[in-house]
This record gives sequence, structure tokens and C-alpha cells, in this order.
Amino acid sequence: MTANSRRRSASAPVRVPSTLWALGPEPLDPEDRWPEPILSHAIAEFSEPAARVMLIDWPTPVARGALRIIEPDTAAALASIGDLGRHGLDAPTDRDRSGEPMDLVIASLLADHLNPLEAAEHVTDIATEVLAMGGLLVVLSRCRHSDAGVLFDPAGSVVAAAQAADLLYLQHIIAAPISGTTVTAAPAEPGSSAVARHAVAHTDVCVFLMPAHG
Repeated sequence: MTANSRRRSASAPVRVPSTLWALGPEPLDPEDRWPEPILSHAIAEFSEPAARVMLIDWPTPVARGALRIIEPDTAAALASIGDLGRHGLDAPTDRDRSGEPMDLVIASLLADHLNPLEAAEHVTDIATEVLAMGGLLVVLSRCRHSDAGVLFDPAGSVVAAAQAADLLYLQHIIAAPISGTTVTAAPAEPGSSAVARHAVAHTDVCVFLMPAHG
């Protein structure tokens, strides 16, 4: 094979691997807990029309007696699930929940000031209680620095908690805004030059399976 034959034609399309979701050229909003391109892609990829899809957000919704207060961004995400032909539900606060099992659970750990271990255990506890056998858990997370400069990476805690709960780790996907062949990073966060800041360039999408038992 000649050196020339190894070169990709300039006119040939760039092949994007299945472990990379290209989200378009706009940078990610670090404040968005339910990025619409990622949520829509996950629902289309991992569920069928009429499937039951549950959202788990962090921090957990506030409950006052029988009244639950759902954040506006989570309410908007639930509405978009309906627009995609699925049945959207938010995570229960009552652990004695009864009802139809979920085909897909999507959890967002994209909020700031995250306790990775506590959040991961919260997500997997709910997922193992509500998922149907063969159902999928999809967790959105990303690295960030604390105000003190400590790097938090929730993905590691999520994988450990899920495997401890006997969920099967299927795939790690990178969801990133891409312009041409370049990842579009969000603007750097303001702060002291002495404190490290992680540039938000992608979102980690971890996928787990609830296996059939017996």
C-alpha cells in the first residue's frame, strides 16, 4: 500500500465513531443540567416510541408533604420526552413506589457543587428499584473543579456505584459540540489564576444495563 493510498480524501466525510456524539458547533452551557441535544440523542438511541422514561436530577427535588417542587429545567426536559413520543416521569421521593417499571432512566449529574459519591449512590439506588429487566440507566456527568481547585469526576463514582448494585456497564460515550473536526469548548470560567479551572468541552454519557436475574 502506498503512502498516498493511506491518506483520506479531502472530500471524504469525517467518520464519527459511535462512542462520540457530535452535538453541533455551539459550545455546551455549563449551567444546563438537561442539554437538549444530549437528552434527545439518548432517548432516540436507547428507547422505543411509547417507552417509559424517568429523569433523575441532582440536587433532588424538594418535597413538602405530598407536594413536590420540580425545577423548571426538569419540567421542560419531561415535556420534551413527551414530544419525542415517550412517557416521561420524574424520580420518586417515596422508595415504596409502585407502578410500571421503567424502560429507560436518565440521570443528570451536571449541577455544580456536586458530592460525586452521594449523587452516584442516589442515582443507582433509584434506578435499581424502578428499572425493568433489560432496562437501561444513562448518566450524564462532566469533570469540574471546586472553588478550592479540587477536580471532581463523577463518572468514576457512578461506575463504582452501578457495578456494586449489579448493573452491567455497557458503554462510555463522549458528547461534544464539534465544528468541522474541532471540539468547541465553553468559555473559561472566571476566577483566580491561582485556582485551576476545568474547561467544559464534553459531557460523559455512561450507559448501564439492568440484567435479567434467575
